[in-house]
Amino acid sequence: MTSTSLDANVVLRMILNDVPEQADRAAEFLERHACYLTDVVVSECVFVLEKVYKLDRLFIKGSMEILFEIETVNFNESLIEEAFDLYVAHKALSFADCYSAAEAALGQNELLTFDRAIIKKCSTVAKEPQ
Repeated sequence: MTSTSLDANVVLRMILNDVPEQADRAAEFLERHACYLTDVVVSECVFVLEKVYKLDRLFIKGSMEILFEIETVNFNESLIEEAFDLYVAHKALSFADCYSAAEAALGQNELLTFDRAIIKKCSTVAKEPQ
């Protein structure tokens, strides 16, 4: 079965309902079609919701989880869920930082960084180059 990739503006309209007609059209589409939500789009949505709309991390996570529960929506479940867990737990880290740490952990890799906050909060996977 083919799948339709979702753009961030479709996801944001559904979460924010700031353009109700577009939010309704997006929701109706998702009811009838298999869709894929890329990691990049998830990251973009988190960035916009946090930086532009100034929403709380728990609200952002909860809003995205509602979308993830729609049967027709597929995404990189284990990685995105781990990234969100880190994102909520570590306020000093951006979602991109949390994503990188989660990806390293799930892949049993190390994350090489000079970012002290990442090293401090994710010391099991993050380290400086030696």
